[in-house]
Amino acid sequence: MSKQEDQSEGTSEGIDLEELLREKEKLDSIIKRKFTRKITMMFTDLTGSTRMSELLGDLAMRAILKNHNDIVFPIIKSNNGCLVKTMGDGTMSYFEDVGDAVKAAIQIQLGIEKYNSEICETPLLIRCGLNTGLGLVEKKDVHGDVVNVAQRFEALAEPREILMSHDTYKLATENKDLCLVFLKEARLKGKIGPQKVYKALWMPAEMELFKKGEYDPAKDIYADGAVTGDMPAVTTDERPADEQLTADTSQGRMLVEQKGKPASTYELIKNELIIGRSSKVDIVLSEQIVSRRHARVIMKEGKYFMEDLGSKMSVLHNGKKIYHHEMKNGDEFLIGPVKLTFQSLAADQPDVKAKDDPDATIAFSLSRLFQIVIEENGQIIAHNDLSDIPLMIGRTADCGITLAKPVVSRKHAKIYLENRSVFIEDLKSNNGTFVNGGKIEKTEVTPSDEIRIGPFTLHVIDPTSAKPEGERKMSGFRSKVFSFLSKK
Repeated sequence: MSKQEDQSEGTSEGIDLEELLREKEKLDSIIKRKFTRKITMMFTDLTGSTRMSELLGDLAMRAILKNHNDIVFPIIKSNNGCLVKTMGDGTMSYFEDVGDAVKAAIQIQLGIEKYNSEICETPLLIRCGLNTGLGLVEKKDVHGDVVNVAQRFEALAEPREILMSHDTYKLATENKDLCLVFLKEARLKGKIGPQKVYKALWMPAEMELFKKGEYDPAKDIYADGAVTGDMPAVTTDERPADEQLTADTSQGRMLVEQKGKPASTYELIKNELIIGRSSKVDIVLSEQIVSRRHARVIMKEGKYFMEDLGSKMSVLHNGKKIYHHEMKNGDEFLIGPVKLTFQSLAADQPDVKAKDDPDATIAFSLSRLFQIVIEENGQIIAHNDLSDIPLMIGRTADCGITLAKPVVSRKHAKIYLENRSVFIEDLKSNNGTFVNGGKIEKTEVTPSDEIRIGPFTLHVIDPTSAKPEGERKMSGFRSKVFSFLSKK
């Protein structure tokens, strides 16, 4: 054995393991005393930022994040909070006082709400999660279960909600100015058993109901336990007899305009039309910030009304939130970035034209002239309004007209208005686009032409033109078209 090895072995034998363990305990105790504190963690997250970035581009998204930070950062600081880090479109911070944390979350929501009311083109939606407990606080970071649980509550929240744990609620209720309610029980990843979930109210209408003892948290919960602000609409059968709706002919319509999409019109012939993000409503708005059941249009005694259904983003008319509003010809409503215009069909009311957003659509007087009707296996399956914004035809769900057959290319063709004429253009599809039996690249089409894509037949329709005399003289397809449109 070498002399060096002998010295190393002798040193190891001279170390007392018990003494080392005692020193470790002392060190752990010092670390806990110096760095472990009872704190309230707050996580915030900007909902839908990925989609916004895709739609608006990196530069515009950077400006939006700056606006977000200009609201959130000062509020955290003014409430004695410490901003630990940002995570792209979210924040992580902690507070020594639980009341400061809840107030900061409320002020953030109010600040974002004020921003949205002044700049409606790209509204921001924030969700917040809070949890109180012991955390290992370093200069630039916080560690411990208190962090993980706070993030779980943030992920559980819907846009515009502030959710918190039982530990946070228990301490925050000492502040009588706060409106806090039990929402439900939920299972959180990494936690044994269901956890109680509480909600901080900040919207004036909710707080007023809470103070009157009339706030019902059950309205914010679907049967499956998902937290939402989409309060269920009252159905026709649940309304008093004197409020039953009797519309059987259309005296009005809604014009719906979304950037990058053709304008759509909806005849108001049903008892009520529900507007929202759900695929089961009458007017589907695909924007993420739209609630599943956002609003509805109803008719009573010959008058039409727009009603908010307890949505998260509200419905704006002339820059103000509305809850129950009688509609007049030309009234415009905003649901996030979507504009809806009410058009009365009374004889003394002129048609209202789409305006203010030339990139989104053309005047209604043009878009109402032509529709495209799709037939498959002898049945008419759909129809769409046409505008100068090309309507994409293809196999994928993101197309304006989806023809879900393998023979149809993903982006097969496009159809649009140009100088008051309708054109269809093939997009180098695999199996081609045919008009009156001939393969085309781009051509004008009229109501008398037949368009074929795979097993589908498409016809351009002018619903404002008079029907041919005697429907027996019409082709079988044309007869079905007018029958189909008359039912819409």
